[in-house]
Amino acid sequence: MAVSRGGRPATAAGGVRKFPTGAKYAEALQHPELCFRDPDLQHGTVQQSPVLGPKAISGNFASVFSVTARDGQRYALKCFTRDTSAIGSRYTAISAALRALDTSSLSQPWPVRFEFLEQGVLALGDWFPVLRMAWVQGTDLISWIDRHRHDSTAVQALADRFLAMVGDLDDHGIAHGDLQHGNIIVADDGTLRLVDYDGMYVPALKGEAATENGHRNYQSPERGAADFGPAMDRFSAWLIHLSLLAVAVDPGLWTQLHDAQGEYLILSEPDFKDPATSLAWPLLLNHSEQRLRTEAARVQGFLGQPCSKLPRLTADALRVPSSPGMRKNGTAAPAAPAATGGMAGTAGTPAPAPAPAGGIPTWLVDRVSSAPATAVPASASAPAITGFAGRRPRDLAAAATALLSTAAPGVLSVAAGQPGGHLPAAQGAALLTSAAVIAVGRRLRPEYRTARRRARGLSRRARELRDPAGAHRRLEQEIQKLDASAAKDGAATDKRVQTLQTDLRDGLARITMELNRRTDQSRKRKAELPAREKSLIAAALEPAVRRHVEAKLRATSIQDARSLPNMGAKTVGALVQAGIRTAADFTGVAYSQGQGSGSRIAYFVRPGGHHVRVSGVGEARATALEVWRQSLEQRARASAPSKLPGPDLARIRTEMAALRARYDQEVKQAESTAQQDRDALQKRITDERQRLTADRQQRAMETQRKRAELLQRQKQLSGAEAERARVTGELRTARKETRRDLGIRKYMTFLLTGH
Repeated sequence: MAVSRGGRPATAAGGVRKFPTGAKYAEALQHPELCFRDPDLQHGTVQQSPVLGPKAISGNFASVFSVTARDGQRYALKCFTRDTSAIGSRYTAISAALRALDTSSLSQPWPVRFEFLEQGVLALGDWFPVLRMAWVQGTDLISWIDRHRHDSTAVQALADRFLAMVGDLDDHGIAHGDLQHGNIIVADDGTLRLVDYDGMYVPALKGEAATENGHRNYQSPERGAADFGPAMDRFSAWLIHLSLLAVAVDPGLWTQLHDAQGEYLILSEPDFKDPATSLAWPLLLNHSEQRLRTEAARVQGFLGQPCSKLPRLTADALRVPSSPGMRKNGTAAPAAPAATGGMAGTAGTPAPAPAPAGGIPTWLVDRVSSAPATAVPASASAPAITGFAGRRPRDLAAAATALLSTAAPGVLSVAAGQPGGHLPAAQGAALLTSAAVIAVGRRLRPEYRTARRRARGLSRRARELRDPAGAHRRLEQEIQKLDASAAKDGAATDKRVQTLQTDLRDGLARITMELNRRTDQSRKRKAELPAREKSLIAAALEPAVRRHVEAKLRATSIQDARSLPNMGAKTVGALVQAGIRTAADFTGVAYSQGQGSGSRIAYFVRPGGHHVRVSGVGEARATALEVWRQSLEQRARASAPSKLPGPDLARIRTEMAALRARYDQEVKQAESTAQQDRDALQKRITDERQRLTADRQQRAMETQRKRAELLQRQKQLSGAEAERARVTGELRTARKETRRDLGIRKYMTFLLTGH
């Protein structure tokens, strides 16, 4: 890592320098031999898009291009689109700090070498700085999780590697500043790389201000520019580790909480700002896995705390305290597996999370541990058959039915006087009916049903042991069917969850649209109130203004018009003779086209509305008189009353205040209704998602229990001959005991005596 200096400064003296846009950089990079000074870049190949030339990945501050040098080394070239203060000095400090790290002591090679070139690229006729960083071959965090979410061991191992990497940063007093999915690359060997060091903090930058606050979906709402320091990654680190743990213990949470179009893992900014309405927190805080519940509760508790007060993400901080004492069943409570970053084997390689026996996820171990170890219990543990115990109403009914069926033919024959030849056949049918009733009653006894189930299980096991290879194949097929059914069920649940997410998004959008429709008109009317108030005041003032203007005009004699050009005494006399003695005696001038001449005829408009033609007053003089009158009216209006009397003004303002309150109430009511609709929608979706999650977990537990039984049966096939002899012997014993202790004769005795 290095910083190259020399040449012209990146910032022009006397002000902030304007940097090229991404399009301008792309235009310059069409000719690398001209726009670069660095030999590797100058003779390199810029990755092209099919149509638009050099392909750029654009962000807030820069555009990134891929350049491959002649020796095959690929670089990420970061071209800045905004002038950032002291960028060169910052990268000098960052480069020195990363270069000083002892890479052998790091958990993994997460630092990526880079070089800051002040004279990096020629664009717009000037040189601009660029950052050249080795291209990291790998997968961004979201894509990796999406691809491996069903491999709980791999996701847990990645969580351990992330924990170790965060430990490296904390141990050296370094903070990345923008820990998020796009800046965390999972390399092909599963180790992590960090890219984009624009906001990185190293000890040499202590006291500096932050240049950015990081991705909004990964940062605490409490983070600000003053948090630039070694603790600024802690919220992001806890959040990312929580997301990885959630996917590791329950892959279904990824489908339920991650939006394929979203820039986040399973939690986003709305979950931080308003956790009460979040759909994600209830699923995490009420999950069956204790580790997940504990870590989710801690992260939620960080929301209102300053970044500087958050604890480091360490293995000790993640360890779930084990409950003292024993379980209710008398067995020792197992210690919860700690999501640690401990290393095993080669230094720097995290130990993968141990896979539970039988392929059972960690969070299901406790729930299936009580399942029987074998499908068929050994003879030592098989319940001894001691006969029938305790007559029930059903047994008494069977006995009574059998007795009545046996006696009925004879009784009816005697009572009805039937011929004796029919009696044997009827008696035979009655005996058969009685036997059937007795047999049914015996089969319904729990002792007999238990014995039959045991015999069937032993018989099935004996058949399996006749052909161990075939039995193994059949068991494998059953396991595959079980897994396929679970996968199909999971896919159906995932689809339903996605539908719920869509329903929530669409429903919230509809509520917002309806709210806007209802409030826009009220807000518009409220915005018009100041103009309306002004108009009402003007209208209320108008009568007084008119009276004032009328008085002024009436006080002005038409004789004053003699001061106008070409306005002699004769003309004024004609006006007086026509009834126009003051400026108030006409309101304006109207014109009509004269017959046979190009001039117009002027008519004075009297206050009553009729027109008067004045001899000797043509268009020019009429226009001058009209202008004279208008000037008089303007001066009169300027001196007219400009304020309403107190009561009138108070009335108008009270009316406006009432309207303003009415419109505010309409908006408030609409917003309240919309919030109620939002709450009802979110509750419905949350309840449905929680129900789906609970059902899914219950089905998963049942599936894993059945799978464990099938795997155990497969395991027992290894000693097929001995197992077959044992099972055959047990089967003979079971059948013998059933005939001896639960036979028809024994049942009939039991019906008669109760023993």
